[in-house]
Amino acid sequence: MKKTDWNISTIPYLLHKRASESAHDVAYSFPGIGQHCTWQMIWEEARLLAKGFLQLGVKKGDAIAILMPGRAEMIAAMFAAACVGAVIVPINTYSKKQELAHYLRDAKPVILITGVEAQQNHFPSIVQEIIQDSREEADAGKWLPKHIFVLDERPQEGTGFLLYSDLKTYGSAMEETAFEAACRSTSPQDPLILLYTSGTLGLPKGVLRSTASFLISSDQTNDTGKTNSLLVSLSDKITRYFAVMNLLPLYHLGGFATLFTSLKSCNIRIVMLSHFNPLHALAAVEKEKCRVLIGTPYMVQQMLLSPRREEFNLKSLLGIAFTSAAVNNTMLQKIMKGMSLYFFMVSYGSSEAGSVANGTCFVNRRNNVVLLLLYKLLSHTNLLSGLINYKEFEKGAYSIGGKVDKLVEVRILNPDTGEAMPPHEHGEIAIRSHRVMRYTNEAYDKASMTEDGWYKSGDLGFLDHQRHLTITGRLHRMISRGGEKISPVEIENVLLRHEDIDEALVIGVPDELYGEQVCACVVARQGAGLTSDKLKKDMTPYLSAFKLPRYIVFLPDFPLSPTGKISIAEIKSMVLNGKGELRRHA
Repeated sequence: MKKTDWNISTIPYLLHKRASESAHDVAYSFPGIGQHCTWQMIWEEARLLAKGFLQLGVKKGDAIAILMPGRAEMIAAMFAAACVGAVIVPINTYSKKQELAHYLRDAKPVILITGVEAQQNHFPSIVQEIIQDSREEADAGKWLPKHIFVLDERPQEGTGFLLYSDLKTYGSAMEETAFEAACRSTSPQDPLILLYTSGTLGLPKGVLRSTASFLISSDQTNDTGKTNSLLVSLSDKITRYFAVMNLLPLYHLGGFATLFTSLKSCNIRIVMLSHFNPLHALAAVEKEKCRVLIGTPYMVQQMLLSPRREEFNLKSLLGIAFTSAAVNNTMLQKIMKGMSLYFFMVSYGSSEAGSVANGTCFVNRRNNVVLLLLYKLLSHTNLLSGLINYKEFEKGAYSIGGKVDKLVEVRILNPDTGEAMPPHEHGEIAIRSHRVMRYTNEAYDKASMTEDGWYKSGDLGFLDHQRHLTITGRLHRMISRGGEKISPVEIENVLLRHEDIDEALVIGVPDELYGEQVCACVVARQGAGLTSDKLKKDMTPYLSAFKLPRYIVFLPDFPLSPTGKISIAEIKSMVLNGKGELRRHA
């Protein structure tokens, strides 16, 4: 039965539509735990969970927190929350007790659904400790979840926790009419998900995003039209045979946004990991014959740099979609040498701004007619912003973020005066669109939002006349050495071109005389025997003397954050605490 009175740009409508039209197509796969779920399976699970929420008194706007590694139940719980108009709060599985307590205090979820264990954290035990610690707090009842459900482990007696299956039992007792009424009342403008982004002041910042902010058009009631519907239907018939490997976690903007790609844009199977591991990713690409890889450049590099890389057949891969972190030409060349690709995609966005720009580059190899046709079909959905010639990437040392979406405004601002800069002039990237969302804490909003709705990203870059956006760095990463402003990206690009270096990161470290000194952290190629003296000598022809690193730190590898980016904070801590092999230059 078609839900003709449901808003066509909401998750319940889109999910029901997929389940009706492509019931037996596999939607999501977690091969590491043997899960392969069809649209019909996801719809039925989400429907039952949603009815359970309603039975427990969940109202529109209530928060539902989900703490578990990637798996089908997590996706079903997310969709279920969306069906009843609740706010999804996916929690980082690397969270320690203090961080988890912060999330709960900030989000105030009425329900918490938790897995058992990940990253050496036993979640039920941590939650129980938080509850015990808060017993003497007067406001504890305002932020502790009223209902806690545990997946895959019987809760300890006396905790009051329930089994995940109990939630479905509650759902079985709820009338279908109540569920349909809840779905009918949802709107694209409703808050959908509360995402937490890195906090410069010590604690993560919450960004509340609506369904509309994930959609391509700002007109949420716009019908696609007969012609476009036919194009979408044709692209679905092609993409249903494709599998995409998504390396990003579902508590990350890029990971969650991927769910919308398969829901609304094209019927494509999404393959995921419970948590990122280079070997597990390589095995999943081979086993599931994935055609496209989605992840950060650093995740892809870790896969290619694995000593066991040659054990896996990656010939099924046609392309890579880089997301969440900038990718420059030097990095691209290393990745292209390790894979035989037809295309790659770049993008720029953030938890606060949503999707801002993207670009597709077809590599000069043999033509693939199906890919070219698929690109033209997807272009009609406005999912893709435009093509970028590979020569554009070869021109400069900085990272191209793509062509700015036609529904997004971007300005480049002078960091000192706030004035708009002309094309090709470097400055801070500011964004305004229907996708820009505000922080839940007003104090953060005041620092990053202008009165007329521009979000100041803290990223540095420039625009050209074709609205191609280039990323040149971060404001807070600029190194100030004796009054000279030094861009870490410039030095990193020189290091990455060195044949004996696999990875490089440049940071500023405190110095009594100059304020800051340049410190280069590098991962040397295995067996290279690189020395600091040789490295400094090799860098000298390409950098001014004041830009040459005062310190060089050799590390075996770079730690990644839970979202797949290089963990700058962790590396800086390692350097300041004297870890790694430190070499000082006079």
